Amino acid sequence: MGLTKTSAASKRSLFLVLFILLLFSSVAARAWAYNGQSEPMVLSVQVNRSQIREYPSALAPILTTLGYGEQVILYELASDGWVKVYVPGSTRLGYMFLSALTQTSLEADNIKPAEQGFSGSEIALAGKGFSESAEQAYRQNSQVDYAPVDAMEDFEYSQDALVGFLEGRAP
Repeated sequence: MGLTKTSAASKRSLFLVLFILLLFSSVAARAWAYNGQSEPMVLSVQVNRSQIREYPSALAPILTTLGYGEQVILYELASDGWVKVYVPGSTRLGYMFLSALTQTSLEADNIKPAEQGFSGSEIALAGKGFSESAEQAYRQNSQVDYAPVDAMEDFEYSQDALVGFLEGRAP
């Protein structure tokens, strides 16, 4: 009789283990089958910092924050640009905005800093909203006459006129 009870308990334990394995494999298969491949789709964070949220909303509680190049496993597309992903190092699912992710593997070791140094004219043009090359390209592809704009930029106001303007006096 003791042998039968042990055998029944063993069968239940074995059944429970098999059930858990089957459940886990079906969840993993569903995630991996998303893109029709036998492997999971791994995505990398392509922005400086991005959050994994509890539900697909910018107001949802943050589960964790990932940095540039960190990876997640895609589970499914959600809605309005959100995707459901596996939280790294856990079995939890969360939501990220798809635009923060890329399929390209990003390695922070290969990132080189941008070249430094700008000329005075580049800084002046940047203040106006154009780089020199962008302005030249726009001039070539546009029929706009810049003479009035250039004339306004060259116009000089006296110190008294500027103070009067700030005080609300008429010129």
